[in-house]
Amino acid sequence: MERILPVLRCPYTGLPLQAAGSTLLAEGQFYAIVDGIPCLVREDQLAEIDRHFQKQYDEQAAEKYDRAIDLLSVLGGCWAPTQRRRLARLLSPPKGMLLEVSVGTGSNLPYLTQTLGGTGLIVGIDLSQAMLKMAQRRAQSLSVPTYLIRADACRLPFADETFDAVFHFGGINMFGDIRQAIKEMVRVAKPGAPILIGDEGMSEKRRGTWLGRCAAKMNSLNLCRPPFAAIPWEDVEAFRLHWAWREQFYVFRFQKKRPGSQNEQHASTNVQAEVRRRIQGG
Repeated sequence: MERILPVLRCPYTGLPLQAAGSTLLAEGQFYAIVDGIPCLVREDQLAEIDRHFQKQYDEQAAEKYDRAIDLLSVLGGCWAPTQRRRLARLLSPPKGMLLEVSVGTGSNLPYLTQTLGGTGLIVGIDLSQAMLKMAQRRAQSLSVPTYLIRADACRLPFADETFDAVFHFGGINMFGDIRQAIKEMVRVAKPGAPILIGDEGMSEKRRGTWLGRCAAKMNSLNLCRPPFAAIPWEDVEAFRLHWAWREQFYVFRFQKKRPGSQNEQHASTNVQAEVRRRIQGG
């Protein structure tokens, strides 16, 4: 924990945290470290929907989670490890610190480690203590230091411009404040850092197929739409939309805008402006 302590912040005041035994503190705010996992969240500050889904992922659910995802992937005609590897490669982060938001059971960690080339470090956050404990087991076999923190994605407990890459796959559709969560991922990323965000949401092509209709019946979240309106367009560049799991998941890949930079191509600027206009109904 000493290695990442300098970048840890109280998620409600933004003040630096200090270690005091099994506690982290910052001017009247105290956060316990439970089973080696700092709990940097206050239950009374969580959105109701976040509290609801946090309760869904208890120890019993955490134990079954990976098997359920693998089964759903096979039913959808995909092999989960292959898809996770592709997503990690799509991120292509530089060497350094990588943040995974909603790390869950840590199923993406081995592939993110490979993408880092065995160097740097990974920080994973999640609201579910049970899921984090599963990720903690998986992290023991990784070749890079991995730190796990219980935290709210809408109030990331890190200093500005900390991470060389940010990765989130699965969960954002049901976050209490999607726009705020994406703003937070951008805030903690360094200028130019790649950011990847994805979740359930079939492409239009997929929705019209028999398999797409079956996927919608199995999981209604597959009918979610990509949250274009939640992107802080003024703070990002090089935006690309990708699809994963045979077009059942949308994937945003962009970079945090560098100070004074402009989009590489004038056409790209025009396209982003048109996307914003259509989203906002202009």
